[in-house]
Amino acid sequence: MRDDFYKFRDSEAKTNKVSRIAKNHYIILFGHGVDEENDNAVFVWRKDYDHMPTKAEAKADIETLINSLTDEKILSGLRWRGNPVWLSAENQFNFKCAYDIAVQTNGASLPARYKLGQDENGTPIYHTFEDLDTFTDFYTSCVSWIYSCINEGWSEKDGVDYEAMFDGE
Repeated sequence: MRDDFYKFRDSEAKTNKVSRIAKNHYIILFGHGVDEENDNAVFVWRKDYDHMPTKAEAKADIETLINSLTDEKILSGLRWRGNPVWLSAENQFNFKCAYDIAVQTNGASLPARYKLGQDENGTPIYHTFEDLDTFTDFYTSCVSWIYSCINEGWSEKDGVDYEAMFDGE
């Protein structure tokens, strides 16, 4: 029995439910998605329990999953001008500091070269910011991406009906 959420093939629409499988085996089925890495299979997230989870336990587990997926999306989901951007906490901090200095100096700190991420083959991708307008476009894209991901995570959390999830159990 797995103790983490995993993708479970399912053709149903979005699912949020707790089900008893056996005497000491309960599952939570949550969400709905398309697994692009696995032949675009439709899936729900599944987590197994050796006991009937409480609503508080289910909520904590689901919110932990959503937070993890949100962090992963922020980290590696942004593409700027066709290039992947790695938004680790360190890179977010570095981009913010460099952008603030560029703004404060009206672009006098530019040009500046930064590693944005790497391609599918692991080759580093660098970009040299020559002017403040281009750096502003990059930085505001990063901030917008982060806010968008966070808001999607909040919406996902707010959309879980825990009362309905436990209906019938």
